[in-house]
Amino acid sequence: MSDRPPQPAGLAVRPLTPEQIHGVLTDVFDRAARCRLLDTGVAGLPAAPGHPQWLLAELGDVRVTGSCHRDRWYRSDTLPGAASGALPARPAVDPDTDRWRILEVLVFGHRAQIRLGERAEAGWISADAPGEVPDWLRPRDRSFLLQGWNGPGHSYTADARAPLSVTTEPGGSEAVLPVEWADFSGRHRPVPGGRTALESRGTWLTVREYWASDPATGAVGVAFHRLTGLSAGLKPTGPEIDVGSGDEIPGAAH
Repeated sequence: MSDRPPQPAGLAVRPLTPEQIHGVLTDVFDRAARCRLLDTGVAGLPAAPGHPQWLLAELGDVRVTGSCHRDRWYRSDTLPGAASGALPARPAVDPDTDRWRILEVLVFGHRAQIRLGERAEAGWISADAPGEVPDWLRPRDRSFLLQGWNGPGHSYTADARAPLSVTTEPGGSEAVLPVEWADFSGRHRPVPGGRTALESRGTWLTVREYWASDPATGAVGVAFHRLTGLSAGLKPTGPEIDVGSGDEIPGAAH
């Protein structure tokens, strides 16, 4: 019996070369220009030239976020006017001298994600694999609410060019998010069958989940997830939930 976990269905992962890792860091942190690796793809994986890109980077001393919707990056470490507690006091990462500070760097768009590990000693790009996937293992798109206190005194868009937002989290800490901020709200919406759905608005992180099946037991579960974007407004993915019962409403996702 193999002790290796089952492979996620519909997923392709490719390791990056040292030159590709250096190129990602240079594009995002030094040139502050589009990540060329996401624009061109790797070894047959899909590319997304011209589409938005996002950054989530965990360093040993600070978290850096950013977005690149056109030609250049707008990052939290260069955001003017944000509170000092959310931003580092120096440029985020020098690709040649600062790798020791890196815990994890994620650069992603809707079609692919790049992950650099600790010290950027290794990196991978992941995307949908070509070919058909059985219905019960088909990747699923999810959206998760980014929590922040409602109201302009707590959460607001600080730079609309990219955009970047500053929000106070429920625990009291401050975060800079690479998305225009929208306070959470919900309303009841009638759907066919006499049921009522909760229609939600807010600020969302979208994720694609990949499933795997254990060959020994047949059990199916989420084996990998890939970040696909951030958005503000109407909840971008299903499912919709019945207000009365809490059950999923089949076919009611907008």
